[in-house]
Amino acid sequence: MIIKIPKNILNELINYIYINKPNEAVCFLLGFIKEDTYIVNELVKVKNAANSPAEFYVEPDELLSIYKRAEEKGLDIVAIVHSHHGLPLPSTIDIKYMKLNPYVWIIISITDLKMQAFVLNEEKVEPVKIVIT
Repeated sequence: MIIKIPKNILNELINYIYINKPNEAVCFLLGFIKEDTYIVNELVKVKNAANSPAEFYVEPDELLSIYKRAEEKGLDIVAIVHSHHGLPLPSTIDIKYMKLNPYVWIIISITDLKMQAFVLNEEKVEPVKIVIT
């Protein structure tokens, strides 16, 4: 499984992470899914309603508007991205929400900008290769 992210979207995402420091930033990536390849076309910045450095929460109305936006544009939600202060690994809370939101989850470390992607596959967290295009 691979997720392809254009460099300009990655740069915009990193800027958004810095703007939200010290709180966790959260975004959605829209695009297309072709077999095991996830192709990103658009970044949707989302307000972290938890306003916290240790967790994020997306208001239901905002989440619904992201679903509508994707549908209107004929795109899929391909990933949820958020930042962590430590290692870019899923927390226990992340894994809980990965069950409810079966997308690629990308986590970026605020401290060194290391980035990793994951999917939850039958209760097992598996890595996803990130390719910057």
